[in-house]
Amino acid sequence: MLLKCTILSIFFIQGLQAFAHYAKPPKTDSGTVVFTLQNTSDRQSRIDSVYLIFDRYDKRGAGIIKRVFYPVNNQVQITVPSGRYYVNIFCLGIYNHAGFDRILTAKSNHTRKVFLRLQASALFTPGMVEIPREKWDPSHLAILQLRSPK
Repeated sequence: MLLKCTILSIFFIQGLQAFAHYAKPPKTDSGTVVFTLQNTSDRQSRIDSVYLIFDRYDKRGAGIIKRVFYPVNNQVQITVPSGRYYVNIFCLGIYNHAGFDRILTAKSNHTRKVFLRLQASALFTPGMVEIPREKWDPSHLAILQLRSPK
């Protein structure tokens, strides 16, 4: 009887230790960066794709990440090793003229949120192009310049 109780208590204690061991989340040395692209001027329309380039700040790793990402709910989530980075962000699609350069720090087991505000997009519609008026000033003509030739 004593042997059964001893064996049973040993299994019970080992089971509790194993449960406590797996309950802790594993520690990593990487952090998460979340880029949120805000385009409220276009009623939060969907962003097609984003090209991201991560370079190490101390110049020992150029182009750690060079990839096209497809945002979900206008957000891109990336896990990077902890450190400081130069980040180049280029929007593709209808926002192809939007680009951002940032310096950010990723800390281990932390989430860094970066908000980027986009300008209103202007889609091309045939026949609806507006050319701005050219301002003509006769005082800038070469004939009217009063400089002496050298």
